[in-house]
Amino acid sequence: MKKNNMRLGLGLSVFALAACVASVALADAPKDGARPQCSGEHGGKQSAEERAQHAADRFKKADTNGDGFLTQAEVGDKKWAHISVADSNKDGKVSQAELAQAHADGKLGGHHGKRPA
Repeated sequence: MKKNNMRLGLGLSVFALAACVASVALADAPKDGARPQCSGEHGGKQSAEERAQHAADRFKKADTNGDGFLTQAEVGDKKWAHISVADSNKDGKVSQAELAQAHADGKLGGHHGKRPA
């Protein structure tokens, strides 16, 4: 009898541990297919050249058809709502130069998509 109780207790403990691990994994998972943002590993200490290269890399990755412009179809509705303010000539697409100018003008806010208050 003691042996059965011990097995039951051990089984419940293993189950509880597995449930905890699964809940932590689910809590860390991106919501609604969202991609993870900046990890913060650089601690805000990137040089201007590193920031520019990071922006160019992100732009190139998002520019799925390789035409040098981002469109709503490429970036999705949520991202387009944010970056469409950079579309200075209102042609329905945003170039890297337009994004850079919008950042310089303060239209896009600060780091990582955060808008100024």
